[in-house]
Amino acid sequence: MLSPDFVYVGSVAAFAGDASYVRDVLRRLTQPNRVSWLMWGIATSLVGISQIRQGVGLACLLSFAIGLGDLGIFGISFVRGNGVWRLGPFDFACGVASCLGLIVWAATDNNTAALVAFIVADACATIPTVAKSWSAPQSESIAPYAATALSSLIVLASVRQWTSGAVAFALWLTCINLVLVVLIATKVGVRTHRR
Repeated sequence: MLSPDFVYVGSVAAFAGDASYVRDVLRRLTQPNRVSWLMWGIATSLVGISQIRQGVGLACLLSFAIGLGDLGIFGISFVRGNGVWRLGPFDFACGVASCLGLIVWAATDNNTAALVAFIVADACATIPTVAKSWSAPQSESIAPYAATALSSLIVLASVRQWTSGAVAFALWLTCINLVLVVLIATKVGVRTHRR
């Protein structure tokens, strides 16, 4: 088990991954899906608030680092408007579903239900980027996803008492970010489509 202070390292790593993505957006190497990045930023920041309410300690720093980085990426996407991934009805439907998850959070006093609603909201926001990483992996950068997966693993290794509030979101982030890393790195979707 790592020292809880390693959460600082994980948070810095997550923020560095997002900074790398911002650089790639500014260089027009990456095309962010605004729906995903906006909803990730909102949902992940709200998870941090929920974690503070549950008294999970330093683990909430990762949520805030990721949330602020995601909102920064959303904001920077307007600087290079022609580098943004095209949005369609599917993307907006996922954004609406993500918003509904956040509404459930606002309507409940149960911290566990709120956490589940956050994970569902984050999952709905992730669907467009998973689809994009499958069909057009060249439009993505691997750095933020690899950094978030690593950061989440660091948080999981430093949690002293495993509670749903302390580990559920970090487990989700680890799994989904590893999926994105594999899709982008292997270009499996493009290779499968060619066959």
